[in-house]
Amino acid sequence: MDRMLCFLHILTGMNQPDKAWSCYLPQSPAAVAWGLYILDAGYTLIAPNTPYPPGEHPDDHMFCWENGRTLESFTLVYITRGSGKLESQSGGPHTINAGDLFILYPGEWHRFQPAPEKGWDEHWVEFDGEQARRIMRNPAFSPKQPVHPIGADDQILRLFIEISEATQTQPPGFEQIIATQASQIVARLLARLQYSSPETRDMESRIRRACLHILQNAEQTIDTPQLSRELGISHSAFRNHFKQITGLPPGQYQIQIRLNKARRLLRNTPLSIKDIAEQLGFESIYYFSRLFKKKTGCSPLAYRKQGAFD
Repeated sequence: MDRMLCFLHILTGMNQPDKAWSCYLPQSPAAVAWGLYILDAGYTLIAPNTPYPPGEHPDDHMFCWENGRTLESFTLVYITRGSGKLESQSGGPHTINAGDLFILYPGEWHRFQPAPEKGWDEHWVEFDGEQARRIMRNPAFSPKQPVHPIGADDQILRLFIEISEATQTQPPGFEQIIATQASQIVARLLARLQYSSPETRDMESRIRRACLHILQNAEQTIDTPQLSRELGISHSAFRNHFKQITGLPPGQYQIQIRLNKARRLLRNTPLSIKDIAEQLGFESIYYFSRLFKKKTGCSPLAYRKQGAFD
């Protein structure tokens, strides 16, 4: 698409007129280089017994229920009022209720519409890009399960609204700003999917307490079996869940904290490398220097001389 199309229209038939907004953006080189770019975004408040989809939209985005359509990018659609239905090539038919967020996948035929007697309020953003494709390869996202009942999520709704507002005002750098906001929606959705059950949220809370304990005592030897007992978890379960949530085993997590502190001390203090190693609890300056070089690619002395920054 080589031009920007923006439509602002009034929907009648509700208690008060409400505006609906849609904006279709060109793929500028700067937006594409960002790795995640927005193709279109908007919202529509569909009153009961209102024709759907409403005008106006580009021809390649308009569709009717009988034929459906196929898009080449990802689209997030959040329904905040009303109900309706969705049908997609891989996911089949779904009933859509308020609080459902569904994903339209590239190359997937689909169709959706509100229930005529109820209508619905919809917010959407279409996006693509190399980074977007990497993000959406997460196993939690699948065309076979396009509907996610997240309920009333004020933070996600606010991000949709801010994206639409930015396409209206278009402040400097808005393309990168709204791309970042779209990735935040995906991140919040992913967090909902990964930590949806009370048991999972409880375990995540326990592991975060362990992370805080390690952070506050990074220079000390951490008795992980004792820590796991205090958290009410078996040691093996503690290690497995810790790595699943943080991406690192507890010991490596502690080492990473120590090395991050070492970088700051090397940059901002005149402490000798020996003093830094001792202060951070490393068994010797030789072990510290060898580990620092392995993890950062240069020795502590070279790092300090270069005035390197993370």
